[in-house]
Amino acid sequence: MPTSRPTVYDVAERAGVSIATVSFAFRRPDKVRAETREVVLQAAREIGYVPSGSARNLARGRTGVLGLHLFDLLLDVAPGTPAADEGLVDLSTLDLGAPVLEWDAAEDARASEPKVFPLYVDEVQRGFVLECRRNTTGVLLRRGGTGPNEIAETAGQVDGLAILPGHVGLAPTAALGSSVPVVMVSSGGGPGHHVLADNVGGIRSLVDHLVTVHGARSLGWVGAADGWDPRQRRDAFDAAVAAHTGVTGELVDPVDVGVDPVFTALLERADAGSLPDALVCATDQTALAVIDALRERGVEAPRDVLIAGFDGIQATRTSTPTLTTVRQPMELMGRLAAHLLLTDPGDGSVAPRTVTVAVALQLGGSCGCA
Repeated sequence: MPTSRPTVYDVAERAGVSIATVSFAFRRPDKVRAETREVVLQAAREIGYVPSGSARNLARGRTGVLGLHLFDLLLDVAPGTPAADEGLVDLSTLDLGAPVLEWDAAEDARASEPKVFPLYVDEVQRGFVLECRRNTTGVLLRRGGTGPNEIAETAGQVDGLAILPGHVGLAPTAALGSSVPVVMVSSGGGPGHHVLADNVGGIRSLVDHLVTVHGARSLGWVGAADGWDPRQRRDAFDAAVAAHTGVTGELVDPVDVGVDPVFTALLERADAGSLPDALVCATDQTALAVIDALRERGVEAPRDVLIAGFDGIQATRTSTPTLTTVRQPMELMGRLAAHLLLTDPGDGSVAPRTVTVAVALQLGGSCGCA
């Protein structure tokens, strides 16, 4: 049976405070004692309350806007390399009244470096925005942490919320699920709708290709296993290797390029001349970074080792060599996330749905196919 959204009155009653205190806790936290604010926030989480974007929208119950909550849009880079937002020109120092505004080509090239940005996110975001545009719906993009208060702040301003990549605990999404429709992209855990890629089928086809077409007998995994996609892909890798008699698989380097992109274990193996026949990487960005790191050691793909990734980001088709990977339809996944939100009124009348999309093998020069 459809349920109404919890209100500020419900939070006040549960927390045992006044309505004004609840309002201050969300809008003017400096006016409320830390202990009191925590009591209010805990009460809000327990009943699934999220603050409204505006009183007018609260009155009519709709904002006409969908939200997309993203993880950090800038990846960490290797030590000694400037971060994407480091050293940027101070725009206040520019002469905006000049007939033609000069710009630094070198800075622009560095800031646009494909390996600095999570291009997977870019393509999913594009699909989300396109579907909202087709339905004359506004979009609120939000980057930041994945704590319950940060996500609740975004949810309070929209009619539905997509969370990507979904590295959040179940508590915040469980609370949101009773207030606004939620879609978890690339994460199978938690309540609400889910949009997933066929990680298992994709890794299986990739391993089969490396073994049957290129004769690889030893395969190594490079990448972290944190999060839904990486865990599924790593487990699928182990299973796919085990399905081939006489083929071995191992973890070569558990590096997370989004946290600490230094391939210590991989480079030690390269220096010792003990790399496996093929390296399967958790993501394309990991694979592209592996190609660069090994090249600095004189190790080239596919001459010395076969290398493959997963995602199918645009940079894989312009890299040298082009990257063999598993292409997932990222733009479609973004559109599907928006569609699920657009077709869910958020009153409990629509059952949660999980949509798993097919993937495709994209052959490139890194395994010797092009």
